[in-house]
Amino acid sequence: LVWLTAMLSINVGIFNLLPFPALDGGRIIFVILEMIGIKVSKKIEEKIHLVGVLLLLLLFVLITGNDIKKLF
Repeated sequence: LVWLTAMLSINVGIFNLLPFPALDGGRIIFVILEMIGIKVSKKIEEKIHLVGVLLLLLLFVLITGNDIKKLF
């Protein structure tokens, strides 16, 4: 049980670091851009993260729907 918990935690951590908007990896990309001198407006960054959240939610719904279809 401890091994399973550790593996789930590691997988969530790796997934969270993917360079996708709305995840920590997407935020890291914006921080790196600021470090090299490219300024991104906060409004634009917020909109990019909003699109990322919506895409992730859509992906979750599609995966859940596919799993439910397989059950029946």
